[in-house]
Amino acid sequence: MLSRRWLRSLTIVLTAAACAAPAKAPETPAVDPAALKDAIQAREKEWSAAYLAGNGAAIAALYTEDAASIQPVGDSWTGRAAIAKGEQAGLDTLTITAREDIAEEVIPAGNDHAIEVGHYSYQGMSKASKKPVSSSGRYMVLWRKDADGVWRLQRDIGTEAPAKAPVVPTKKG
Repeated sequence: MLSRRWLRSLTIVLTAAACAAPAKAPETPAVDPAALKDAIQAREKEWSAAYLAGNGAAIAALYTEDAASIQPVGDSWTGRAAIAKGEQAGLDTLTITAREDIAEEVIPAGNDHAIEVGHYSYQGMSKASKKPVSSSGRYMVLWRKDADGVWRLQRDIGTEAPAKAPVVPTKKG
């Protein structure tokens, strides 16, 4: 008789526990999209400054240790050392006089990742031919906020594309 009461009590306790509301997961603070875009744009300005300075190592320092830069032609550069070497090889052929990166859209992807879509442009001079060079294009970056709280590029890809033409309003009527 004692075992039936014990079994009935256990059944009631287990049923009640199964019906109880699950424990709430700790809430993570909401990401402020404007603050996130400002933080990413600030890092882009650092990238442009390093590019203007012709410093491939400074560019690579903005990437995560396990980063990959996906090139439009040829192999991707994986890791900071390869990114520094690849960037420096290109920079050694140019004198850059102006560079701009514009984050058009920054999309939060959790608390420690963000996706940026933007466009760039630069002007300079070929060191070999002494002729002007310029480029503009589009890019996409996967950013990661590392344990030290710093946003770093984890993956990027870019391609040359003509600069956007200004929108000219038209009259109806």
